[in-house]
Amino acid sequence: MNDRQKMVEELMHHPLKSDDEFLFRCDQCGECCKDRADILLSPFDLCRISKALEEPLPDAMDKYGFLFLGETSKFPLVSLVMREDNGRCPFLNDDNRCGIHMYKPSVCALFPLGRCASRQNDRTDIFYILQPTDCGYDDEIHTPREWMGGFNLEESEQWFAAWQDIVMEISERIREILPKLPGELGNEMLSGIAQILYLRYHVDQPLLPQVKENGILAGKMISMLENTIMTYQKS
Repeated sequence: MNDRQKMVEELMHHPLKSDDEFLFRCDQCGECCKDRADILLSPFDLCRISKALEEPLPDAMDKYGFLFLGETSKFPLVSLVMREDNGRCPFLNDDNRCGIHMYKPSVCALFPLGRCASRQNDRTDIFYILQPTDCGYDDEIHTPREWMGGFNLEESEQWFAAWQDIVMEISERIREILPKLPGELGNEMLSGIAQILYLRYHVDQPLLPQVKENGILAGKMISMLENTIMTYQKS
């Protein structure tokens, strides 16, 4: 477990609910928008970026997303790519303002908060943590609900819960089946799952039903491979 994981686990012992208070005031220094490799993009984020820039979703993914495999989860993840020339976020303006403010990634909209999910008895609960940071000031009182403001916290939480359910279920199944597949077939499965979960969307239509549908479709792909393995083992 690395230092960041240890820090997050410690903070999770002090969760914030949507209407709990925390202290923070952003001084708009732009430091949280530089040299970041940890800004993960959900399909929700990618679709919003695509819509904001009026670019096709695959183009937005190619320009701003880096697809990689989670070290522990073995789940396909996408991180926001920083600019090569100065390490800044590609959406950060010269005046340290976000060029897609109302469509910015959820991780950015939440900062300095982090959002977490716990799943028990088929129920997903959402809570927040206040991340330690050297920037800003602690002289303003906020709540997660108010902090998200125009980003629509309720819709965002619904989306996050649905996405976390998919991540937890699919990653568990990937970890189970991946060692049983030849290298190339395993890579093809992961590529297909990534295509389904991140790119199979109509950005001008409601996204929540689409992500649920895509989660089911990704699960069916794994089921087909599981059945193929069972048939092969019996023959």
